[in-house]
Formats: sequence, structure tokens, C-alpha cells
Amino acid sequence: MKHTIIKLVFMLLLAFATNQIKAQSNVITDTISVQGNCGECRERIEDAAFIKGVKSASWNKEKDLLTVIYNAEKTSLEKISLAVANIGHDTRLHTGNEKKYKKLPSCCAYRTNACLHD
Repeated sequence: MKHTIIKLVFMLLLAFATNQIKAQSNVITDTISVQGNCGECRERIEDAAFIKGVKSASWNKEKDLLTVIYNAEKTSLEKISLAVANIGHDTRLHTGNEKKYKKLPSCCAYRTNACLHD
């Protein structure tokens, strides 16, 4: 009986570890160029990138790079890029939605480099 319990516990631990390894193998860290100017842009970009399957989104204004960690079974860099473009920010893969871009605060008009703060 003792050996049976030990075997059962071992099998459960093995199954759990295998599932964890599989889940982690679908998690991808990637970057994509996203145009913006300031902290307000950063918040908007990171919020837009946080679609289903995204675990983390961080935009670096000096490099115009969005770093995302996401589950490849639930989303893709293409979908994340499109979500960001839909709120008015140009990415390497998509041009920002023109109507949304025109509604951005003047500071965020990255195509004209109008930002005077941050």
C-alpha cells in the first residue's frame, strides 16, 4: 500500500511538471517597433497591447520598442500589433488608424514630433 501511494504521488508530480513545461514552451517574449512620444503614449500602447493571451507589455519610449510576453496558443505578435495600430500608433507591421491618430493629444502626435515634455 505504501509503495502504491508513493507511485501515485510520483505520477501526479510528473504530470504536473510536464504540464508546466508545456505551458511555458508556449510563452514567447518578443519586441515590435511602435511609434510614440511620451508617458501618455506609453500607457495607451501598453493598455492596447494587453489583449487576451498577453502576460506583459512594456513600451520603451527611447527605443520605440514594445516588449511583450504572450501565450502563442492564445495570440500572436500580429494580433498585438493590430490592437496597437487600432488605437492610432504605427507599428512595424501596421500603420496606425488615421482617425484615432488624429484624436491623440497634440503631445502624442509622434509623426510631427510635437512632444515638448517627458
